[in-house]
Amino acid sequence: HAGQIHFTSTRTGKFVPATLKVKNLNGQNGTISLRVRPDMAQNNADRLVIDGGRATGKTILNLVNAGNSASGLATSGKGIQVVEAINGATTEEGAFIQGNKLQAGAFNYSLNRDSDESWYLRSENAYRAEVPLYTSMLTQAMDYDRILAGSRSHQTGVNGENNSVRLSIQGGHLGHDNNGGIARGATPESSGSYGFVRLEGDLLRTEVAGMSLTTGVYGAAGHSSVDVKDDDGSRAGTVRDDAGSLGGYLNLVHTSSGLWADIVAQGTRHSMKASSDNNNFRARGWGWLGSLETGLPFSITDNLMLEPQLQYTWQGLSLDDGQDNAGYVKFGHGSTQHVRAGFRLGSHNDMTFGEGTSSRDTLRDSTKHRVSELPVNWWVQPSVIRTFSSRGDMSMGTAAAGSNMTFSPSRNGTSLDLQAGLEARVRENITLGVQAGYAHSVSGSSAEGYNGQATLNVTF
Repeated sequence: HAGQIHFTSTRTGKFVPATLKVKNLNGQNGTISLRVRPDMAQNNADRLVIDGGRATGKTILNLVNAGNSASGLATSGKGIQVVEAINGATTEEGAFIQGNKLQAGAFNYSLNRDSDESWYLRSENAYRAEVPLYTSMLTQAMDYDRILAGSRSHQTGVNGENNSVRLSIQGGHLGHDNNGGIARGATPESSGSYGFVRLEGDLLRTEVAGMSLTTGVYGAAGHSSVDVKDDDGSRAGTVRDDAGSLGGYLNLVHTSSGLWADIVAQGTRHSMKASSDNNNFRARGWGWLGSLETGLPFSITDNLMLEPQLQYTWQGLSLDDGQDNAGYVKFGHGSTQHVRAGFRLGSHNDMTFGEGTSSRDTLRDSTKHRVSELPVNWWVQPSVIRTFSSRGDMSMGTAAAGSNMTFSPSRNGTSLDLQAGLEARVRENITLGVQAGYAHSVSGSSAEGYNGQATLNVTF
């Protein structure tokens, strides 16, 4: 057989399988297209019958879902018979190969030769690659939101006296280790990059009852791209996310003690695309985040400060449901909480610019002649981050009863985080800052990665 054979139905409505009976089949890379209805208990597929002879060579079987009724159910017993050997017929190993992937719900279905010389279609033990791929979309979006909000203790310059506008650019790498994967209820293994541009500005800075109060807003645009692996370590696909965010902050500083608190509220619109070898799935949704952070600085020396810090973050995510070529995809509301405990150690210069030494008289009040004259502060910030109470379901299935499969991977875990930064006042009203950091997961499915950031701060 070197040509093409297509099983078709002459009836509309009820599925009626067809049978082709031959004595011998010598495959020469020909194709046979068979219709399959895995959701039916009996008479659920077209069949090729080898009656008393032999099947040799190589014949390609293309398996076609009959109508839109892919079941998404795990097969039982030997599976769905598509080639039947009767009356002592034999089939060589490799006489039939599967020409296309058949997917439904959470499963792949593959062609297998049994000891009775017949061939069966069976659901694979492992879920199809799109299961970890789509599940990771929840994790990726919430990881991005948390990084964007960050720790504001080193973003706003809480000791400033004037309103300011800040432009920040950050990029980095983010991933999750293999902790057993979907089969063990863990976040899928992933590795990727992200970047964003954030513009923020103070709206109000005032003194109230011995407290310095600052409020402001920020906006950001960013992108992340993450490669996801299946439980067996093979590539599942890539998720890309374009995100736009708006947020607001309120900072309170007790004038006499220096005790401060920072409150952040943030919302993000996510536009995500998950690409695998067989699907391109899109989902949009909204992420929200609230953060409360506090710290109390202590002077170790005249220009060295130690500041214990504590931060609590609560975030959530809702993604739209959708459909790929194997069934529906539904997302439950995702949420998670984080507690960060750490300290900041750094210099505590007042950053007074002073009189410049520029060779031009018109710039002497605002420009330093040498870099060594610039006021500079440095800091390091080690922390422990605990992620807990993570929730978020992803369900896959078809119209067939009992096909729905729900996956709820945990994002709980603990990570160690180290951030370091340097800021220099280059003009009376302009400060430049750089920051770098690294996070390492020590337990569970917490995120790890590294980052770098540059910030321009202009006061007015």
